[in-house]
Amino acid sequence: MKILVIPPKYRLTKKIAQSLNIIDRNRGAIDNVDIPIELERNLREESIMGSSLYSARIEGSPIRADQIAKLNRTLRGNKNLLEIANLNRAYNLIWSERQKKASFSNRDIIQWHKVAMRGVISGEYYGCFRNTEEGIFDRMGNAVYHAPPAKYVRELISELVRYLNSSREKLNPVKAILAHLVLEKIHPFVDGSGRVGRLLQFAVMVSQGYGMKGLAYVEEYIDKNRPLYYHAIENSSSADSTEFVELMTDFLAQATTAAKDRLIDRMKNFEKLDLLPPRRRELVQIIRDHQMVSLDFLHRRFLEIAPRLLRYDLFQLAKDGHIKKLGRTRGALYAPK
Repeated sequence: MKILVIPPKYRLTKKIAQSLNIIDRNRGAIDNVDIPIELERNLREESIMGSSLYSARIEGSPIRADQIAKLNRTLRGNKNLLEIANLNRAYNLIWSERQKKASFSNRDIIQWHKVAMRGVISGEYYGCFRNTEEGIFDRMGNAVYHAPPAKYVRELISELVRYLNSSREKLNPVKAILAHLVLEKIHPFVDGSGRVGRLLQFAVMVSQGYGMKGLAYVEEYIDKNRPLYYHAIENSSSADSTEFVELMTDFLAQATTAAKDRLIDRMKNFEKLDLLPPRRRELVQIIRDHQMVSLDFLHRRFLEIAPRLLRYDLFQLAKDGHIKKLGRTRGALYAPK
């Protein structure tokens, strides 16, 4: 008897079909919007940060959306912020790679874990499969699933990769969801399997043409419905994973609808400031709020950014007419245009 059948079976219910229809409509709407490349880049950065924040929150991180600006300040000594920064790098790595690469390997999964968990867990555990017995636990510490014995992990991951590289599932969002579920069931790492499972779902979506400009983040819906998420994992098996597929296609339908609506709204209302990279946009906002500031004042707000980089940002902002520089010495001040 096999430890885990890959892929697990599911029934194409009316609910799944309706959600897939919504996802496809949203995909068409998002992909066909003619958007300035700078605005698309900024929206994608915001969305990928959303994926990173909520993926960490699912695992118990206390960081809230309104605290994310701290990522621009300092990561030292704060593992919660480091975890989100790592996940952000992992999502961005997947986005850039999966535009050109459709095939998967064991090495990809290990690499994503290494990027996501570096400095968050002990160095002996990140970037390598577990050799201990593990399971999935909810936030209360209750075991909701006992994973297969460690000796089967490599074999099961290889089987998952073969499935990813096959054409066995024609419904691409379902393939991404099943990959997510299977990785959760294998639970290949001592810590971080859930985060890598969500990274894998994102990677499959992007590689199969469902990236939607990187604007949809399903992790927020998982975070807000954690009991349903863990219950669906627990109840899904190799024989029937319908509950998990129904739940995740519903979350994807909601996430892609929200992404489409955000995109349309920003296209209707965007201003020149929206085309700036995030740090420069924030610099302009600070200068507008305080009316007149020095480089030293701004550097205290961006301690991780070298003064020469801030000086260059300010030079470009003044050149493009977003702010004005008053004076020519080190004591120069910056004011709104």
